[in-house]
Amino acid sequence: MKTLIKYSIAIVLVAGVLQSCKVTKDYARPELRLPASFGNSISVADSVAELPAYQQFFSDVYLIRLLDQVMENNPDLLVASEQMVASEASLKSVKLNYLPDINLQINSGAQRISKNSMVGSFAGNLLFEEYNLATAVSWDIDFWGRLKRQREEALANYLSRAENRRALRVQLVALTAQAYYNLLGLDEQLRITQAVEKTMTETLGLLKTQCSVGDATSLAVQQSAAQLAETRALIPEIKASIQAQENALRTLSGNYPGNIQRPGALQGRAFRIDIDAGIPAGLLANRPDVKQQELLLQAANARIGIAKTAFYPGLIVTGQGGLNAIKASTWFSVPASLFGTFSAGLTQPVFNRRNIKSAYEQAVHQKGAAVHEFRKSVLVAVEEVSTSLAHIDQIKVQLAEVNNRKIAMEKAIADARMLYAAGEANYLEVLDVQQRYLQANLAFITVTQKEINAYIATYKALGGN
Repeated sequence: MKTLIKYSIAIVLVAGVLQSCKVTKDYARPELRLPASFGNSISVADSVAELPAYQQFFSDVYLIRLLDQVMENNPDLLVASEQMVASEASLKSVKLNYLPDINLQINSGAQRISKNSMVGSFAGNLLFEEYNLATAVSWDIDFWGRLKRQREEALANYLSRAENRRALRVQLVALTAQAYYNLLGLDEQLRITQAVEKTMTETLGLLKTQCSVGDATSLAVQQSAAQLAETRALIPEIKASIQAQENALRTLSGNYPGNIQRPGALQGRAFRIDIDAGIPAGLLANRPDVKQQELLLQAANARIGIAKTAFYPGLIVTGQGGLNAIKASTWFSVPASLFGTFSAGLTQPVFNRRNIKSAYEQAVHQKGAAVHEFRKSVLVAVEEVSTSLAHIDQIKVQLAEVNNRKIAMEKAIADARMLYAAGEANYLEVLDVQQRYLQANLAFITVTQKEINAYIATYKALGGN
């Protein structure tokens, strides 16, 4: 008889495992049909490498140190980390849902029956006591894969929340890098403006000397003084912007306002990678929003399995055993006080006002919506990367022309000073060249910053790391 029971249980378990494979389906990624290129001269690379971490993406050691501080001390990132630890605590319990519930129960009680009651009139003793010490076990046998899909859903939801934290991390890297290079750009603007201010001061001094001997008019002196005042007015504005940018960077890194360590000028290569070699299309899967949508799709797929298993019978095994007595003095008297119970219940849904079918249909359509959301996130990712790369292409052309203008104005201002000293150029030409020289240098800095920001935008569009 015992052998028959063992074989019967084994057959049921094997059949349940095999059936669970048919009832629920594992997740399969929908076909995405990624493009062969991003719509510009930069092709999609064949390899599927990961985007380098910011330590390998940026070349400025001062920026890398600052980013390390941001990753360690940023308040928003610290809050997100604590929230993830809290979510992980609930995930751990779901991972063990295939194990039985075991509870230890200890209770005692006393009841005094009324002598005038129906029971009391026949009872010889009106005071009843009971003492109980027992272990209760309840086990939900997972024949159809429901508990497995519950674990998959919980894990996918947890990882999708983790992508929110990673998205914040990428956002902070981009914000910090943009603010840092804006700060270097402001430093360069201040340097150039002060250099031009010095040249204009010298020009004004020369005009004053010439005016005193009759070689220049007071109008020339006044115009030169007005140009100098206009240039000098830019300096405090730039200094205020530098201070504000430093304070913003200190706040991002979780520090109070102060100075930001940085090199003396905006120069050299800002990045260590070269996107001209092509960008792997597989990098798009690294984006936090794309990963999050796919994880939500996996959770939706698991919910279909959970809803489908509701059509099938469920088996719950329960048991209880321990010590039970009606007197405290005999509570731990073994084996007289030992007791035990065991039961197994099989429940098959028959009629529940279509609730199970409706829940299943809802899960199916929710998965369909999740598929569309996932594909939409990939479309947005391709669009953002394509736009960033196209922006870089056009900025390179613009930067070349702005650089030509800067070189031409550097030669022009040197020639203007010599020609004016030789009497072959008037003061208006000198003033005009000085103003254009300042504008050309500031424009070059602005376009250089635009190129750097476009690379940072590409880094962000690819999901960072």
